[in-house]
Amino acid sequence: MKIIYRLLIFLLMSVFLFACGGAKEGSVEGKVVNGQNQPLSGVNVIFNPVVLTPDAKQPQTKTGTDGVFKIAGLAPAAEYIITLETDAWTSKVTRKITAPSGRQPLVLESPIIVRFQLLRNGTIIDSKSGMQWLIYTAADIAAENVIDTVKRINEGGFNDWRLPTKAEILSLRDPTAATGKEGPQISQEACCVWTAELNSDKIEWDFYIDDGSDFWTSSKMPANDRIIVIRTHGAPPVPPAATIVVPAPAPAPAPSPVVVPPPSTAPSAAPPATENKPAELSKVIIHFEPNRETIVKEDLDKLKEFFTKIKDASGSMLIEGHSNIAGGKAATLKDSQDLANNTLGMLKKMGLSNKMKVEVKGEGDAKPVADNNTPEGKLKNRRVELSFTPS
Repeated sequence: MKIIYRLLIFLLMSVFLFACGGAKEGSVEGKVVNGQNQPLSGVNVIFNPVVLTPDAKQPQTKTGTDGVFKIAGLAPAAEYIITLETDAWTSKVTRKITAPSGRQPLVLESPIIVRFQLLRNGTIIDSKSGMQWLIYTAADIAAENVIDTVKRINEGGFNDWRLPTKAEILSLRDPTAATGKEGPQISQEACCVWTAELNSDKIEWDFYIDDGSDFWTSSKMPANDRIIVIRTHGAPPVPPAATIVVPAPAPAPAPSPVVVPPPSTAPSAAPPATENKPAELSKVIIHFEPNRETIVKEDLDKLKEFFTKIKDASGSMLIEGHSNIAGGKAATLKDSQDLANNTLGMLKKMGLSNKMKVEVKGEGDAKPVADNNTPEGKLKNRRVELSFTPS
C-alpha cells in the first residue's frame, strides 16, 4: 500500500512539474493602426528573431478587420523585431519585443502606428493627412527650371504633382520619430527642399529638419538631386488639356492722324536723376557639423537671410572656406574648398543669378578664429565666410 501511495505521489509531482516546469511557447497580441488611429486589416505582421540560430523561425500572422493580431509559438524569452507589410505597401516601422515564457500572452500596451505607407510604385501615402508624396530624382535642378520639371513629372500614373507648401513640409514632422524606434537613433539633420505656395509659381529653396521619420528615410537621395512633390491621394489623374482654337483677331481700325504741336521755345526741365545707391557691404559666417559638410541648423536661417538681402543687388561676392580637420595642409585645403563650393551650390539652388560675380577660395587652416583644442573652438574654425560688395 505504501508503494502504491508513493507511486501516486510521484506521478502527481511529475504531472505538476511537467505542467509548470520548463518554458512555454510565448504568445503576443497587438494592434496596427494608421496615422489617424484607424485599424489596418490584412497586414502581414512578421516576427524576426534578433539572434539567428540554425533552428530559428520567422513566425508571422495577419491583422483582422479590427487591426488586431495574435500569434503563438514564439521561442520563450527570445527577442524579436516586428516588421509590417502588405501586397500594396511596405513600412519601415518596427517594434522590438521579448516573447513571454509563461502562460499569459504579451499584450502590447500601445498600437503599432503606420503613418507613412511606401507604395510599390515608389510614392508615399501619408495616412495622417491623406496626401500622396514622391521623392523624385532630378539632377541639375535650380530655381529657373524646377517648376518646368515638376510640370513634366508623370510618376505613379499621375500628372498633377506640385511643389509642397511650407506648411505641408512642416506637417511631415513626426513627434514619435526620435523615440520608440529600435537600434541607433537617427540624428536630426538640416536639409533643404523646394516649396511654393498654392496657385503660385514663386518658389523657395527652403530649410527643414530631417527628423528621421519613415518619410525621409524612404529615400537616400541627396537634397541637391531631388524634388519632393505632392498631390491629393485618391484624386483622379488630370486629363490632357484639350486643344483650344483661338480665332484670329479682327483687323484694327486705321489710326487717326496725330497733330503734332510746334516745339516750345521754353527749355524743358530735365527729368530728375534716379540715384541707385548700392547696398552696404553684407557679410555672414556659417559653420558646419564636425567632419561633415552639413551646415549647423542654427546657421541655415542666417544664410537664407543673407541671400534674400543680396539676391537682387548687383555686385561681387567672396565665398571663403576655412577648415580645421586633421591630415595636414593638403587635407584642410581640400576640405575648406569643398565647404566653399557646397555653399555656392546651395546659393545657386536658392536662385543666385549667374550674373553675380563670385570668387570661391579655400584657405585651409591658415586663419583660425578660436582655440582649435576645444570643441567650441573647432566649431568656430570650420566655417565659410561670405561677403558681398555692391557695384
